[in-house]
Amino acid sequence: MSKEILLVQPKAGAWENLGIRPPDGLLTIAAIPSQRGYNVKIVDLRVESDWKSVMKQHLEKSPLFVATSCMTGPQIGYALELSKFVKQHDKNIPVIWGGVHPTFNPHQTLENENIDIVVIDEGDLTFVELIEKIGKGESLKDVLGIGYKEHGKITINPRRPLIEDLDSLPNLPYELIDTKRYYGFDTDDDSASIAFSTSRGCPFKCTFCYDTNFFGNRFRAYSAKRTIEIVKNVVEKFKIRNIYFADDNFCTNLKRYRDIVDMLLQENLDIRWGISGVRMDTLQIMDHDLLSKTVKAGCTNLNSGVESGSERVLKLIRKGITVQQVVDTNKKLGQYPFKVKYTLISGFPTETEDEVKETVNLALRMVKDNKNAYTSFSVYCPYPGVELWNIAKQHGVYEPKSLEEWINFNQDSVFDNLPWLDSKRKNMIKNLVFTSNFANKNIKYKIGKKYLKLLFDLYYPVAKLRFKYNIYQFPVDRLMANSIANALY
Repeated sequence: MSKEILLVQPKAGAWENLGIRPPDGLLTIAAIPSQRGYNVKIVDLRVESDWKSVMKQHLEKSPLFVATSCMTGPQIGYALELSKFVKQHDKNIPVIWGGVHPTFNPHQTLENENIDIVVIDEGDLTFVELIEKIGKGESLKDVLGIGYKEHGKITINPRRPLIEDLDSLPNLPYELIDTKRYYGFDTDDDSASIAFSTSRGCPFKCTFCYDTNFFGNRFRAYSAKRTIEIVKNVVEKFKIRNIYFADDNFCTNLKRYRDIVDMLLQENLDIRWGISGVRMDTLQIMDHDLLSKTVKAGCTNLNSGVESGSERVLKLIRKGITVQQVVDTNKKLGQYPFKVKYTLISGFPTETEDEVKETVNLALRMVKDNKNAYTSFSVYCPYPGVELWNIAKQHGVYEPKSLEEWINFNQDSVFDNLPWLDSKRKNMIKNLVFTSNFANKNIKYKIGKKYLKLLFDLYYPVAKLRFKYNIYQFPVDRLMANSIANALY
């Protein structure tokens, strides 16, 4: 048998205990080589209680290389721990990083002694070429879409054009993972669920979003017919009837979306499904016929990014929607039984305390106007490679000088790197971020583990009060929850 091609999904943080989705990125780059008969293996550190022992078993087989995927933030720390572990076992095994962070920071990533190659942008075709080149011991100088080290020198090759026809790609090789260890959203009967994407990119201009750069600010998607084929494959081969479409913007092409809904009804697959990303202005133009069919076809939940209740902030981040659109569309959606999650962000540079309160008031109004709605707050986290990063730097944000320093760019630690926030505002936003995830019972279906559901029920009344009146003093509950999450991780 040929050498193993070892793909490893690193951990991302304690709160992923709420529910772990399949390693979509690794499955994506594994699809073509698996189809061509290469010996691809996937190890997911998030679901392994003793990941070092599992890794050691694979490393003793001298894999062709070890590849991992990484986002900006704490996942870098886990990926670095993995990379160091590989090199301590055998420094001659190449270590490859892909994903958003290496794409935006290829040179700095390669400065780390335990990383040999980075894949820039999408890696489907690049990955296959790396297998062939490394397997034959050939030079990487002509491989598009990578950065690499040779004799201590870092080289960044030209970028690879994006794949135009996603329908030409094979199905994700779910046989490489145990699908029972993952979930897309919670179900009342504990039946299996899964999440996957049917498109890449987004054509909109939100200044805080990685999509404006990572996928060329374009939307590419599987056709409606191919999307249904993917769904049927998951349903028939893996007996999964609960599907979460994890696309950044699933409904960008409204004709495609309408065709998908119509085909789901025609196929009579008897599935439940949700949508990770759909814009408010898209939902605004969906008519009663399409929304009714959406329900009939099995949709039970959808997510939409509202971001702010301040008109000025919405313009700052180029969201392309207004507060009134949000209010009107939410009322319309209240006529239908699916749950609607609205995500909101506070802590943008130049945002005032009054504008934070405007966002809270909008959140409270949406929940009041739509009994199936709930809201979730996050703090603005400055990420490189997007327009708002430059504005954040103008307002004093610190730009990390090494790969390790990016580890603290996350929802817990980023407050130390937002110099425009005073201590009062930091405490306000920390309270909103934490309590918003427990202040509405509609969010409970997102939680996959029974003991966490029990904790949710116990804390819900407290969270509701803290959120509504922004009681951020004495945050004992938040500190206890973080301690429990870290202890369980």
